[in-house]
Amino acid sequence: MSKIIVILVFVVIIAGAIYFEKRRGNDMEAIAGRLGFSFQAGQQPLPDVLDQAGFDLFTQGPPNIKNRMWGERNGREITLFDFHYDATTSGEGRRDTPVTDDHNSMERRSQTVVWIRAKATPLPDFDLSPNRLHQRTAAARFGLSPVSFDGHPAFRGHYILLARDAARIRRLFNDRVLDYLASQPGIVLESRGTNILFYRFEQLPNPTAAPELIADAEALLDLLSCSDC
Repeated sequence: MSKIIVILVFVVIIAGAIYFEKRRGNDMEAIAGRLGFSFQAGQQPLPDVLDQAGFDLFTQGPPNIKNRMWGERNGREITLFDFHYDATTSGEGRRDTPVTDDHNSMERRSQTVVWIRAKATPLPDFDLSPNRLHQRTAAARFGLSPVSFDGHPAFRGHYILLARDAARIRRLFNDRVLDYLASQPGIVLESRGTNILFYRFEQLPNPTAAPELIADAEALLDLLSCSDC
């Protein structure tokens, strides 16, 4: 009898997961329609442009994304999708399946990502992330160095900023940008030229939040684009 119960529980869990994925895809398709975006449901390969750009996020798990919507707004190509990967509780994931002897130390990380391809002047390479996260090795793996802002304790209290060109980054992250970020903790922003990723670690918001997520990404990019305003 106990084996039958275990099997039934397993079947219920699988059925629930399938229902959730189907419902999420349907809801995201509806939102994409309201935004005038195209949509593709389910799992699909990571676009080559993203795979080759050198983003830290996509070193964490297999190169697959889910529920992609895309379109153009304000002269920018915008894509939104879900990205999932497995990682150790206190560390990072890997492109191949993470190997561990203790499966209890693994966790599933899911986030909704906004990818913006700007047609204006490319931004410098940098990695902005909350400073109270699991261990990250982006600096060593991508040749980035910490950039500090001693005069902005509120920003330093929330974020770590890594970059290749500290002088250029200091000009880009002016007081307006730093104040905005200090008021919006938890953002992750990865920049590689004309390609920018905006997301929050381990946050898979309701599909109805997609327009707000895109608006937040654009607002921050607008601030960075007019850093001399």
